[in-house]
Order: sequence, then C-alpha cells, then structure tokens
Amino acid sequence: MAFDSILSIGCALLLATAAGGVASAQPPEAKPFEVGVSVLYVPGHPINRFRPDHALGAGIDGGTAGDAELLTQANVAEMNSAGFKSLALRLRTELAIDAWHWNPSGRWSDPANDQGYWISDASAQAPINASFGYRLPRRGNTIDQANDSGYSRLDDGDEATFWKSNPYLDRHFTHEANARHEQWIVVDLGAPKLIDALRIKWANPFAQTYQVQYAVALSDISAIALSPPGLWRTFARGKVWRGVGGDDTRVLARHPVLARFIRILLRTSSLGAAPATEDIRAGIGYAVRELYVGSIDRAGAFHDELSHTPDHAQTTIFVSSTDPWHRATDLDDRVEQPGFDRIVASGLAHGLPVLVATGLLYDTPDNAAAEIRYLEVRQMPIERIELGEEPDGQYATPEDYGALYLQFATAIHA
Repeated sequence: MAFDSILSIGCALLLATAAGGVASAQPPEAKPFEVGVSVLYVPGHPINRFRPDHALGAGIDGGTAGDAELLTQANVAEMNSAGFKSLALRLRTELAIDAWHWNPSGRWSDPANDQGYWISDASAQAPINASFGYRLPRRGNTIDQANDSGYSRLDDGDEATFWKSNPYLDRHFTHEANARHEQWIVVDLGAPKLIDALRIKWANPFAQTYQVQYAVALSDISAIALSPPGLWRTFARGKVWRGVGGDDTRVLARHPVLARFIRILLRTSSLGAAPATEDIRAGIGYAVRELYVGSIDRAGAFHDELSHTPDHAQTTIFVSSTDPWHRATDLDDRVEQPGFDRIVASGLAHGLPVLVATGLLYDTPDNAAAEIRYLEVRQMPIERIELGEEPDGQYATPEDYGALYLQFATAIHA
C-alpha cells in the first residue's frame, strides 16, 4: 500500500452492554471490531510505503515470578486475535537495576565462589522457558522503576557493603580519558537542610580528587545527569585534591549552606590494583561504603542528616552508574522474563523477525554478544537489537551511555 507521510489511523472497539445498563443473566454478545482508517494524501509530496504487519506490532515484557507461565495456548490465541504480527521483546531487568541471566546456564568470572561478572551460555541443553534478573549488591540508587524493592548501599547502615561505579566506564574499557566519564553521587535530603560537612567511608578504589557541591535550583530531578551550567555550585571548601581514602571527614564551608540536593563529583580514581586472584574490573572506578552529610557543631560533633537503613526509609540517593558484579545468591525471582525458546514456540512472533533487547547499564558486553550468538544458533530471525531497554529513572549521562553502547555494539558485531 502506498500512502503519503501524513497518515491518520483510528481504531475503535465497540462492546455491547445489557439493555438499560442492567446486568444480564447471559453474557452480552460483543460486536465485531470496527476499524476506521483515514488517509490524508497531499499531491506533490513524496510517497511513503507503509506495511501494517511490520510497522504496527506488539511487545512482550518481563514480569514477576510465574508470569512466563501465562503463555498458555489459550492466552496466546487471545493475544494473536488482536491481529498484530511484528513482535518486540521487552526487558524488565534494566528497570529493576538487575543483571540479566537470559540463559540460566552460564559461567561466573569467579566460578569458585559463584560470583563476579556473568556470561550466559551461547548454547543450551534444553529450551530456555524462563530467565531471571539478579540484584546488584553494589547498587547505588535508592529507587528503581520495577518492583522498587532494592536500596542504595551508600546509606544502608552496613559498612560491610559498598556502592561501586561501573568499571566499563574506566579508560581501560572506554579508551578515553576518565575526565570524559566523571562519576557522581547525588543525595536528596527531601527538604533544604543546613549543610557544612561531609563524611565518606571509602572502599577500594577511592577518589583522589573530588568536589562536593549543592544544587542552586533543581526542579526536575532528571537534570542531575545532564548537569546544565549553573545547576551545581561547589562548597567553599568542597574541592579535594589529595584524597587518601579511609574514613574521610571534611568541613565544606565556614558557614552552613541551605540545600536539598548534594552532589559528590568523583574526578580521579586511586585505581587500586586488584589482588592477583581478582578481575581487573574489581580495581577500577570508585567505591564507597557509607556516606554522611550534615553539619559540625562548635564542639566538633558531626550531625548527620541522612537516614541509614536497608530499605526505602533511607535517604534517597542517585548515582551515575553501578557495577554489574553480583552473586548466585542475588537471584531476583520477582523479575522474570519469558525465555527465548518459549516465545518462539508460542507462535507470537509469527515467523517474522523480532526486535530483541540486551542489558547495558547493568550487564557486560560479553553477555550481550552471547545472547545474539544463541539466537543465531537457534535461527531466531532478528530485525533489530535494542541495547539497554527501558532504563527509566536511572539518570545516566549521555556520555556514559554512549561509551557503554559502543562497547556492546562492538562485541555484538564481532
């Protein structure tokens, strides 16, 4: 069909109701779908070609425990009755700040301890019917957009845990100067508070140079990633040039500043060398065990304004990135994805190429490449690949997202 680029499509579903709105003993008989299509053609303008079975489609997403079992024969028949042909496979793990084990079989970078960085197998002995997310124990964000059952390790009250930035944003992987990928921590105090002091309990690696700042005006929280000029102002004593890690307390100003949002801009890493038994990814980036923001009184006592709990009672924190390192014990059975083989067998794809997603913010390039290799071996037709699907509310900077995108795309193309 040939239509002009100015196209209007309307669709209406009319359902019959019992006469007079009174409930009937028999279920009301539904009228057929009534579909109206209007096309506005402007002579002399270029003609576009539009294939409804290609341009209009449906998506199948992840859910909670047991949701993959909803793909019964009867349910699939109802789904197909909508008439959509093209299919997009959506990914819930990015919303949940989870790593995705798209194949339950795979290998860890530290196999002796069932932990580290995960790569799913590019082959399977049995069909993959369901897959799951894994919570990240080095998580920095308090809030996520899935079940929102996680929390930040920066103010969880446990000094044995820590947040760590994504090692794939270090120059070792980006091949760019680290100054292009400065990492940050933003604290939302909930209301303006008088602030003149900061305490950081660093893990390894720590920041040798960093700045402590406050927001001059922040009406839209998404601006924390874009950081428009004039948004952040550095405390009078907020520049640190020779940080040594450990338990670090700083007086930020002679007089307290009234502020709701505080940012710690991490500029240069100690790049603490990982032990010989560990992956290089363990020794690059930044890591913080616990964070305290507040004021120091005349007697020298520190008054912390943060709530430190392992739940949403903690003070809200946002971070620039999170290390995808995790353990087998971090299985998040509330974030379940239908397996690739179950989807193909269901008939929802209608034999047409599908749009598939890979992880990105909380995954590794090798795991994404193995996913595409598996689909090729299974001869599942793919039209496009979405790298990092639905990372709502994560506030990654465009530069960081772009650096990860290039690494994942390079691994897949290879």
